[in-house]
Amino acid sequence: MSESESKERLLAAAKALILAQGFAGTTVDQICGKAKLTKGSFYHFFKSKEELGIAVLEWSMKKGGEILVDGPHAKVADPVERAFAFLKHVESCAPKLWSSGCILASFSLELAATNKKMQKVVSRMFRETEEFFASELKPLADESSPASSSELGQECLALLEGSIILAQAHREPERIGRAIRGFREHLQNLAAAAK
Repeated sequence: MSESESKERLLAAAKALILAQGFAGTTVDQICGKAKLTKGSFYHFFKSKEELGIAVLEWSMKKGGEILVDGPHAKVADPVERAFAFLKHVESCAPKLWSSGCILASFSLELAATNKKMQKVVSRMFRETEEFFASELKPLADESSPASSSELGQECLALLEGSIILAQAHREPERIGRAIRGFREHLQNLAAAAK
């Protein structure tokens, strides 16, 4: 097994365990056991559990970002239609990306008040996610929404995170896609009324 495969297995195992039982409740031994790797492998890649936590966040954001960027919306020429197609793509990706929860929200809820370094990383990543959504939704703000693209990015992220929490609380992952669909349909209604 290559080094990159070993590291990827550790990251995937850590993410699954952290989503299931929290960062504090997850041990290095559990991560190694789930990844079927030794503690030596763990410490070859990560100096500490905190370093692993930050790596899990960065890895998760990169993987999720790749999925969201590479959707069918990327081939849509009209900017407004592209923005709606992007929301449709987010909706279709919801089960794959968030049915087990949101790693960013998990870290935020658990560590924001107790670990300043992690709080700063999580805050930066939420800001980057808002900016990403804002850039994808900018044509809708320009075309028909009373909100700015920045506000649409914030609304989309807040709606997404809220629906992930509700999906977890009710054990109904379909709530996530339904919430995104409702947001898209609301924006489509605004666009139709503006014409």
